[in-house]
Amino acid sequence: RTLAVEWPRAVLLCPVCSGMWWSVFRTTRRAAVALGGSTVCGTVALSSFPATKPRKEIPRIASSVSSPHLPTTVLVHGLDSSKQTWSAVLAELTAQGYPAVAIDLRGHGESDLGDVADFAPEALARDVVRAVEQDLSIARPWVLVGHSMGGRVAMRVAAIAALEAPDMLAAVVVEDMDAVVRPTDDLHGQSDAVGFDRRFASADEARAALVRHGYAPDRVLAWLGARVRRLPDGSWWSDVNPDAKRFARERVLGSADADRAWTVLESVCRQRASGDETAATSPSLPFDVHLWVAADAETCCHWAGPRSVSNLQDRLPGTSVARFDAAGHSIHNTARPEFVAHLIGVINHAARTKLLLGNDAPRPPPPR
Repeated sequence: RTLAVEWPRAVLLCPVCSGMWWSVFRTTRRAAVALGGSTVCGTVALSSFPATKPRKEIPRIASSVSSPHLPTTVLVHGLDSSKQTWSAVLAELTAQGYPAVAIDLRGHGESDLGDVADFAPEALARDVVRAVEQDLSIARPWVLVGHSMGGRVAMRVAAIAALEAPDMLAAVVVEDMDAVVRPTDDLHGQSDAVGFDRRFASADEARAALVRHGYAPDRVLAWLGARVRRLPDGSWWSDVNPDAKRFARERVLGSADADRAWTVLESVCRQRASGDETAATSPSLPFDVHLWVAADAETCCHWAGPRSVSNLQDRLPGTSVARFDAAGHSIHNTARPEFVAHLIGVINHAARTKLLLGNDAPRPPPPR
């Protein structure tokens, strides 16, 4: 048998097996070592090493989730949902050359629930940041879109970015969500015990389990093949998780965290405006903020009152508000062409701002 290896200039080979024979055939830089006998065993000591070659710059590789010319768009789903809800939007963005990725929040889709004691807006938000910047290695800044409950998570991500990493985000889009605390009276007295297994032996078993947890049979039937689907091993998986729904309602939608996150954004705006006459007349964050609202008959948003859409805009004057009068609560699915067109406008504006001004420079008004 022959083993070809790369050698330095001097070699010392010490066999330790008595029945072993060897020979070395040297060339200027390479040697062929012929090994014989039933046992191959030995130690190689290198007396010198080749000169270190200068390290070359590693080329940046573009993909469907990363581009040197456009910020990546990160899509976050709402309650009882998963990354699957963004399939059509992802396809359209990718077809038009816009990098994007959808993420499952903890306990939803295919993501682990983790320690239920940690389930909170802050943890969900930091999950998103870690997934984007560490797991996926997506470059800053990126555009964040959060639908419904995911919009609350997006608000907390925005607060984290404003305080800790001003260069992290290019824009934040909150789809059909305000900061009003939602009622959770029906959850009072329930324990934190979890026990919903999202894997099932059959579609009928998955459907029956979800119906037992209060989901309407017709709704569950509509999920088959999408949020409830067959896996390659023949088992069935449910992206919908009643345990995660309970904690999300109680600790995200039923909390005042979105209002606190918005207060952080207000504070950062004031800090940026202090000492800057231009900023004082039009205070802004280092990224654009958008609130998108569905039709009046379909939206879950409040237009007036504390923590409403109007209140949030008044508290953060740079916020852009857009109404989608023909859309249901899931604007991205019920008015997809309009949603994608608006989103591409946000991405393009963010890209121009990033390339021309830099992430921390004063920003022109965002598209409305």
